Amino acid sequence: MKRSLLVPAMAALFLAACSDDAPETRTAPQDPVQPYADDVDIAPAPDEEETFTDTIDREDMVASGPNLLDAVAADPRLSTLYGAIEAAGLDETLATGGPYTIFAPTNDAFDALPEGQLEDYLKPDNTDKLVRMLEYHIVEGEVRASTVPPAEEGVPTASLNGLDLSVRDMGGGQLMINQASILETDVEGGNGIVHVIDSVLVPRETE
Repeated sequence: MKRSLLVPAMAALFLAACSDDAPETRTAPQDPVQPYADDVDIAPAPDEEETFTDTIDREDMVASGPNLLDAVAADPRLSTLYGAIEAAGLDETLATGGPYTIFAPTNDAFDALPEGQLEDYLKPDNTDKLVRMLEYHIVEGEVRASTVPPAEEGVPTASLNGLDLSVRDMGGGQLMINQASILETDVEGGNGIVHVIDSVLVPRETE
């Protein structure tokens, strides 16, 4: 009789103990650690910025907004000049330097050169000659139409290759550079201006 009473009593004690532990087993689990928790360092590595700078594409260094190279490229009359600028490696200079003034010969002006002369300029072995010719069309600073001196004053204008140009106001709205007429003036280029001319300026071969 005592044994039969002992078993139910022990069972009751066991169930009570289980019921006391139950609230702990039903506690909601802790939130998992988030990938950007406060104790996670997400700052860039110390040399990350320097590495990015070293790998910036050259195109990202051009002058902000339109530049002289853009102005030349945008005018279909100047496509031969644009190709010559690229062949001479002056494209970065005209895109990022300055300010410059470019006296830009039209395609018709290049076509009027003696037969074979343009092809000769564009030969890989003649890059120095091509650069010399193109720099004869470029002046440091901005030479605007309103600042061109009268012809009678005989004021020389230094080109980028060191040779002087004769930029002059002939009166009556006619502007000339050497023997070329200026067809269009003061085309804005961001880092300078462009004047469109009707002839190629050929520098003398020797000083």
